[in-house]
Amino acid sequence: MSLKYVKSKRATSFFPVQSGRFSRLIPVVGMLVFILVFVIGCGGNSTNKTPEPYFPVQKEFQTIYMQSLLTGGKLAIDNAGYLRAGATKGVLIIWPYGYSLKIEGKNTWIINDKGQAVAKVGDAVELTGGFVDASVVEVIIGHALPTDAVGPYWVAAPLKSNQ
Repeated sequence: MSLKYVKSKRATSFFPVQSGRFSRLIPVVGMLVFILVFVIGCGGNSTNKTPEPYFPVQKEFQTIYMQSLLTGGKLAIDNAGYLRAGATKGVLIIWPYGYSLKIEGKNTWIINDKGQAVAKVGDAVELTGGFVDASVVEVIIGHALPTDAVGPYWVAAPLKSNQ
């Protein structure tokens, strides 16, 4: 059995069409499929979105805290995404048990264990607590610090609510 090629007057593309309207639609649909696959493959996220700051928290509730006072520093997020008190090379704060971050638009709030906002990035804060070494921080937070999370490290006592 042999196959013969029969020339058809109606078929001018892969799909038999009767008008040029359908053949003009094929590239448009193909481009839309390509864009959809690209967006899904990229996760639909903007590459400019900054990650949430690193926020180390004590793994257990404490009843006794060191009583030194850290003053004169504003809360800031450095270029590596670490929340610090002071300038770019300020202290990396180890927050009390139950504390968390809340990001609303351009504002980043520190939330205490009762759900109250106690500070905001950009605020000048006075923190009770004390300095510790990296090895102590890892015990306090229950895991290793990221390799680029350099000290000094400050273990903070609970902050009073501004509300």
